[in-house]
Amino acid sequence: MTALEPLPLYVPVLLPIVAGTIGYFVPTRIYKHILIVAQMTVVGVAVHLLAHVRESGTLVEPLAGWAEPVGIALKLDAISAPLLLLVAVVFLLLFLFNYNKLYMDKLFQFVFVSLQGVIASLFLTADVFNVYVLIELTTVFSTLLIMYKKGKPALYNGMLYLMFSILAMAFFLLGIGFTYQTFGVLDFAGIRERSLAMTDRGALILPYSLMMTAVGMKAGLLPMFGWLPRAHAAPSAPSMVSAMLSGIQVKAGIYLFIRMQLMFGEALGTRQLFLVVGILTAVAGFVLAICQRDIKLILAYSTVSQIGLIVIGLTSGSEIGFWGGIYHIINHAVFKALLFLTAGLIAKEYGTRDIAMIRGTVRRMPVVTVAAMLAVLGMAGAPFFNGSISKYLIESGLSGDVRWQAAIYVVNFGTMLTFTRYATIFFGDPGEARRSGEASRAADGWTATVALVFGLIILASGVAAGPLMRVLFPVADPGLLASGASAIGKTLVFAATFAAAIATYLLVVRRAAVLDRIRGVSVSFNAMAMMMTGFFAFLLFYLLVTVQ
Repeated sequence: MTALEPLPLYVPVLLPIVAGTIGYFVPTRIYKHILIVAQMTVVGVAVHLLAHVRESGTLVEPLAGWAEPVGIALKLDAISAPLLLLVAVVFLLLFLFNYNKLYMDKLFQFVFVSLQGVIASLFLTADVFNVYVLIELTTVFSTLLIMYKKGKPALYNGMLYLMFSILAMAFFLLGIGFTYQTFGVLDFAGIRERSLAMTDRGALILPYSLMMTAVGMKAGLLPMFGWLPRAHAAPSAPSMVSAMLSGIQVKAGIYLFIRMQLMFGEALGTRQLFLVVGILTAVAGFVLAICQRDIKLILAYSTVSQIGLIVIGLTSGSEIGFWGGIYHIINHAVFKALLFLTAGLIAKEYGTRDIAMIRGTVRRMPVVTVAAMLAVLGMAGAPFFNGSISKYLIESGLSGDVRWQAAIYVVNFGTMLTFTRYATIFFGDPGEARRSGEASRAADGWTATVALVFGLIILASGVAAGPLMRVLFPVADPGLLASGASAIGKTLVFAATFAAAIATYLLVVRRAAVLDRIRGVSVSFNAMAMMMTGFFAFLLFYLLVTVQ
């Protein structure tokens, strides 16, 4: 395959959008098949491009004949290539899962594939102003999808997400202006080269603080994640939308975090600061997750916690930890998308999202429950599942520092505690059937089968982590690294942590009245705006004090 010339980098961007546009003018039943074929083609293109990157290095494609740094270029490298493939695979699985859903009309599908094209282009752009434009586009499309069913809570949550995103990107745009004033270029490589060469690094502080505030909001970092549960768990938003937001779109914020750190982080020395921010984000996420009763809110807050864990890996200061963080981006996208999809099926079947009202899904929805269990085991880091590999690599990247390793154990314990609580829906007496006409078809054979395929991918990407990482990442001896996650010692640690999580849930979480008070706390738009401003002020002050 790699003997051939690489396909143009704009193909995975334009192909889903063109297919969505052409298919819009044919009957819906044909439209669905056009989009599925287009998704399969995009997966093939992404594999083809990844092979070229792994063999030949970074692919650069100038647009309109202008070379960097004057012109705009598309760029695919070792970081963005596996993420581009991730987008293609997850969107394909989402379309297959929702093949029979009634809300999948032409407009919904067109907006959905348009969002896919924009996210793909975000992973390919090498220009910070293009990042601004593309993030604004993802915001518009995501808001439309959140509000698609037009319920009042969804409209409120969609508008809140829109306004908060606009505010964040105002920070980003100001940062772009100061960056251009300082460097005269806007491409990633040019900014990095000039920032490292600067003698007066104080000039970097303001643009970095402005842009990183916006990126922190889009990534869901503490304290700016208040928008995330509202958007990802909007009451009337389809589960396909929740799965996409939590599995894919929030990773765009993490990707921008990586690019910002590559451009500015080394010059400003903010690695350890964001290592602490990652730990605090992870802890806050799982604490809030165990307080929730709504199963989708539990999943949404657990996403916040996993974002923190990913940031810990990315800022660990080691190659192993960094690529472990990248692998966890991929792993989390798969098992969190599956958890949201199965949660939607379960909520329809039981007529509620209240965890206290849902019991015995393993008897009532066995195939869906098996798929959900596979996702839970992946997220908890059970041996032989994908999450165990990426968590082990992140932990290995922090080896030698007891403080950071202890923090990882706390985060892993919190994740297991969260999903010990979530797993209570699998067991017990399912009770009387409360199915509506639509709910009775919630888990038809096709949907359940696709969910199971999702789950098997989670298991396979753990069992075959060594060969898979060798394909995806430029990591030295990935097979040896991955095998350490399944060692007897790690298995015993997992078993002990899991036992401690069960005991804590039974003895503390079920009886803690304070959880109800925490759950009742609601963060308004004004409060979230103040948190964003506070984050900017803190980052600015920290850099003014620490940067020489």
